[in-house]
Amino acid sequence: MKNTLLTKLFTKLSDLKEKMSFEIDPEITDISLLNMKHYLNLRKYDFSQLQDDLTKVGLSSFGRSQAHMEASINVALEMLALALKKELHLPKPRLSYEASHAIMDKNAEIFSTSNDKTKIMITVPSDFTKDKAWFSNLSNEGVHLFRINTAHDAPEAWNQMAQSIKDARCEDKDLKIYVDLAGPKIRTVLKKSKKTGKSKKIKLLYGERVLIRSSHQPLHEEKSKHYDAIIGCTLEKLGSLVNINDTVFVDDGKIEMVIDEILGEDILCRVLTRSEKGVSLKDEKGINFPNSDIAIHAICDHDKEVLPHICEYADIIGISFAQTPEDIDDLIEQLDLLGKKGSIGIVAKIETKKGVENLPRILEALIRYGNSGIMIARGDLAIEIGFENLAYMQEEILDLCTAAHMPVILATQVLENKMKTNIPSRAEISDVAFAHKAECIMLNKGEYALETITILTTILKQMDLIFRKNKLLYNPSFQWK
Repeated sequence: MKNTLLTKLFTKLSDLKEKMSFEIDPEITDISLLNMKHYLNLRKYDFSQLQDDLTKVGLSSFGRSQAHMEASINVALEMLALALKKELHLPKPRLSYEASHAIMDKNAEIFSTSNDKTKIMITVPSDFTKDKAWFSNLSNEGVHLFRINTAHDAPEAWNQMAQSIKDARCEDKDLKIYVDLAGPKIRTVLKKSKKTGKSKKIKLLYGERVLIRSSHQPLHEEKSKHYDAIIGCTLEKLGSLVNINDTVFVDDGKIEMVIDEILGEDILCRVLTRSEKGVSLKDEKGINFPNSDIAIHAICDHDKEVLPHICEYADIIGISFAQTPEDIDDLIEQLDLLGKKGSIGIVAKIETKKGVENLPRILEALIRYGNSGIMIARGDLAIEIGFENLAYMQEEILDLCTAAHMPVILATQVLENKMKTNIPSRAEISDVAFAHKAECIMLNKGEYALETITILTTILKQMDLIFRKNKLLYNPSFQWK
């Protein structure tokens, strides 16, 4: 009976090994790219039952083998062959267990050469000059990277931030400077008050009709009476890029609307968010069109203008809204023109449906470049793919990146309550335990940054002591078939 089970396992594993290399170019020389393709091939099939059967006989279920798929399957086949007294002559795998983890460790040095397993990055606030010891205090508490966001402030302020980070460096810790390009984020444009010059807030109620204009020009007074509210949008030719019944989210999903009509380049939406007092809409808030296939380049004109400035001090540059491998190539081309190709790291921020769909190709472009990483930007990503799908998707992205030996930053709302109020929620603590799987965790701005870093480093050290006993089940991946 036992031999029958072992024989069945041997047959199934041999079949799996054959499927693993199906249609892969034999000329591939990069072992990280090869391993990623092996992993993607295997994820086309459901072998969760096989995983359970392997566990029953004391063999690896491959639940944590993403970084070295061929070597793990070979070991299992060799063990089964010994038990069955079969002759088996497998070619040596091109990537061993030890080599794969050495590659992962080396690639993770893009964030820091520190021995800490999970690195910590924090966003520099606009008022950073209020506390002269802010950078050094956070560095001493456990921060490895500081993030400068070019969507805010100006080149002069970014230079001051970068210089302050350099001043905080010491022999024991070479702090990294991470600079996010603003990218083509679609934002609201509200009418400014003639008295104050500031943009007015708009209150929206359920069922109200809102005209979103791709032009910022004022609408004729008679026409404006037909709508409950009119807002501008930074995306040009909006009407030709969306469809009736598409969903529109504004301000990180706080306001939900649906497109009722397309009026040339403008769209007429109906508010779906229910609130007795209404919801306030402000200027420069993000707009998401999760059902619309909006093809825009990640590297926008503003990014190209600021690149010469930030390349003087950036160790890593983040590409916001990376959606295709061409977005990676665009930045590489710009860095090449500035003589910085290869010396500055690249991180592709995955925050759209299209970015997720094209992730294997994006990873391939990053592998070719080297000195690169991925950020799971959970804010816009949750809106784009649906909040209910985020937990599953961040696991899938982490596993695929492990297969590609690509280091990952997990971002958005990490210990956000702690940062703002000094009181963490229970859910936030559990989230950090999950974030421990990534090579780097990003915190945003907050008054209690130092206290937050203290609790974060404590949790990470505790998690380092825990054996990860979770077994990952390889059901077919619906995402990258």
